[in-house]
Amino acid sequence: MKVKVILTFFTFTLFLAFGYTAHAENLYDSYKDVTEFDLKNSMILSSESSMAFINGQKVSAVQPIVKDGRTLVPLRFISEGFGAKVEYNTKNQVITIKHANKTISLKIGENNISINEKSSEMDVAASIYNNTTYIPLRDIGEAFNKKVVYLKKAEIQPYSLIIIRDINASAIENFNIIRAVKLLFEGKSIVYSDRFMAIIKENGHLLVSNDFYYFEPFVYQELIEDKNSVRLGDIWFNTDMGHFYLNYAYNTTRESILYRVDGEVITRVAIEKAPIKAVKTYLNDVYYLTRYERGILDAHETSNLKSATFNNGQWFSDYLGKPGFYYGFDTLGKVYDWKINDNGISTFGYQRSGDLSSDERKKTFGHYRIELKGQHHELVSP
Repeated sequence: MKVKVILTFFTFTLFLAFGYTAHAENLYDSYKDVTEFDLKNSMILSSESSMAFINGQKVSAVQPIVKDGRTLVPLRFISEGFGAKVEYNTKNQVITIKHANKTISLKIGENNISINEKSSEMDVAASIYNNTTYIPLRDIGEAFNKKVVYLKKAEIQPYSLIIIRDINASAIENFNIIRAVKLLFEGKSIVYSDRFMAIIKENGHLLVSNDFYYFEPFVYQELIEDKNSVRLGDIWFNTDMGHFYLNYAYNTTRESILYRVDGEVITRVAIEKAPIKAVKTYLNDVYYLTRYERGILDAHETSNLKSATFNNGQWFSDYLGKPGFYYGFDTLGKVYDWKINDNGISTFGYQRSGDLSSDERKKTFGHYRIELKGQHHELVSP
């Protein structure tokens, strides 16, 4: 989790009330970056488990089996999981499945499958094992016009995973969603996960991982300044009202991600493409500065001073001050204090973005008062 890069921080506090929530086992409650809509009409099973996820909801399942190198899945369980009606004629051993505008029929012991009276042949005949009818995975997917994805068991993935989903519903195949599913199949208690990290609870302790495989303690650690070894991510902030945590997606998007940690309730405050360099709070809002060390897209449309407000269970952020302005740092990287009160935020700033000459840019240097809401500021002193 540790990353060696330069970072400057300010102490901050935040007063916000959060209620305790129980650990979720449903996928859409366990993983922040997926919704019930993303998981609609989808199913995840494993031949190593008697549980499954239908539309993201954890359920007890009839376990798929592997026979002669082929993966066979329970016909009734999958059909009814997708809302189909299944009828079985015990006399002639014909199974009829009705779903939407489709009628699917097949016979035990035969390879033939009929979809709306159009016949095709399965590689393996429908068979009964332990009083359950099984057919090949690929054929059930085609019968319901679904895409089937099979992820094989591996050393770091002790469960093979079978995904059956709508053709265009690809969100469920996001790499870290699959890893979160793996954790749930392993029986892990996920406290929080998103596309950047996962936090689980084991033996009463919280553990965190960026890759969803290797976990380490997720506990407050005081930042000890070291000129030879400073970090951009894996940083804790201790405040009067609780802890905040700054993560950094070093191996993927190179984004800074700020979280609020209230016991076992974790909420994501902000995601920034530029490194978050300083954070403060005032009343119920969080204020932070980013630093454009390598430039940033659309810098002329925003500023590096942001605020985040918590509303209806989510954090919402927006930039403050004039677009194209750069606050809290000068052209040589010197850090300036920034004070917050009812009148706004006071700090050094200048217009960084735009087609300005060096002299024109210098004329914008000064101390500004930036309003706490909206995109307004005024020059206090040059």
